[in-house]
Amino acid sequence: MNVFLLEDGRLRVGWRFALSVVVVVVAYYAAGTMAATFAGRHSHLEEFVYTLMLMILLLGGFAGMTRIFDQPESGVAAYLGLPRARWVRQVLAGALLGFVLVFLAIVFIAIFFKYHIVRIVLTPRTGDSAVLAAGAILAGAMAEELCFRGYPFQRLVEIAGKAGAIFVLSLLFGLVHLMNPHVSDSRAVEVFAFVNTILIGIVLALAYLRTRALWFPWGLHFSWNMTLGWIFGLPVSGMSDFAVLVRARVAGPDWLLGGGYGVEGGFLATVVILLGLGYVLVLVRPAPGIPKAQLDGGAMAGIQPAGIV
Repeated sequence: MNVFLLEDGRLRVGWRFALSVVVVVVAYYAAGTMAATFAGRHSHLEEFVYTLMLMILLLGGFAGMTRIFDQPESGVAAYLGLPRARWVRQVLAGALLGFVLVFLAIVFIAIFFKYHIVRIVLTPRTGDSAVLAAGAILAGAMAEELCFRGYPFQRLVEIAGKAGAIFVLSLLFGLVHLMNPHVSDSRAVEVFAFVNTILIGIVLALAYLRTRALWFPWGLHFSWNMTLGWIFGLPVSGMSDFAVLVRARVAGPDWLLGGGYGVEGGFLATVVILLGLGYVLVLVRPAPGIPKAQLDGGAMAGIQPAGIV
């Protein structure tokens, strides 16, 4: 048996997964270098260039791997999880879910605790920064989906099964976010930030498996960050870079509201993410041609989807 090649001459899946990890590491390094070189000291421009270049490099790298090693009959874009069919509808459905989940959290805080707008600044300069911040959120969400629900995840599903791939990539998703600012402000914040990031990773992975496309998870990911940071002016995973036009604060216990890390570092986020999980499991329509027994790794296959997306 050839340890590198399959009988049809293609590279074995395990090696394709390993190479995809190399692509991710190289893309992150190259994007960071290019952003620092071309964007100078403008933080919002640098973040936009970084996320945009990261997205482009990942798309290019995974598309190249697909053409060379996978040779799909369905086309490269569809194979990567970016089919043309119903993509607008899926993006909008994911975006609506992301907005509703964050909105529910903010309403809860405003009613039972305190949501306070510190400042609103509308100037040509902040307008430019706001556009760059929105672009960074858009490209950054796609880049993370390509990393954690894209080609590496899809190859890991072939190796470890759906449940194994979800566990490994969602755990890694949580570990990566432990490097963010304010995550260590308290033990409770650290624990909830880690758990909540794993949970949202599971939601996004299940959304991909249901739809066999990255459009819905991308819309959800983008909208969550956009609503939390850009619209309501709160930290996104410990970072306040996206609160350009509006800057706000919340007051309440750290274990519930996340302290300086933001809402995602508290138990409130756990509740709304679980609501999102329920929505995906019950209301997101499976892609045509996927047997019911194969949905979501088989674990949740008994739930009959109502078919919203």
